[in-house]
Amino acid sequence: MKIQRTKNIYANRLIAALLASAPVLAMAHLGHEHGTSGFVAGFVHPFTGLDHLVMAIALGVLFAKFAQRWKVVGMLSFALALIFGFVLRMQGIFANIAEYGIVASLVVLAVALLARQGSILAVASIALTFFHGAAHGVELAHAGHAALVIAGMVLAMALIYAFGLGLGEVLRRYVPHGEKIVAVCATVVAAISLG
Repeated sequence: MKIQRTKNIYANRLIAALLASAPVLAMAHLGHEHGTSGFVAGFVHPFTGLDHLVMAIALGVLFAKFAQRWKVVGMLSFALALIFGFVLRMQGIFANIAEYGIVASLVVLAVALLARQGSILAVASIALTFFHGAAHGVELAHAGHAALVIAGMVLAMALIYAFGLGLGEVLRRYVPHGEKIVAVCATVVAAISLG
């Protein structure tokens, strides 16, 4: 009984910490990197943008509940959606709606995290990550060779997604009330999307 009470205390502290950090997380990019080019600019960028960080981690947490092959398919689809968005935006397509698409991606992802059977929402979340690539197709392309920028960004997002998969596994298997924590994460994702 004492062990259960201790686990509940830690779970409550984690939930409180996540909720307390929500206003800070609502800021998207803290600043754009200066003096970097090509691969480095693309790689560093997702780590400086909490919209990208939260989206990739939450996507990993979401896909952690699926079978192994869907985790891999999720990562590949995620990478392709980012590349497709980046390339189309460089061509001037989706110039005025990319930021709205990012908000939509985070809202759908939050709903998917809360849903018990979220396979359709998971596919929609992956499709909407297209806008995360589109938002930076022009913005980062000036930082060096576009293919290197894309490669850096996709690698960084894949690493963050993999971290989210691991976090999702830990929450699902080892953390008491892990589903409640995922629900809190969904709330944070929604708060970021509305920020």
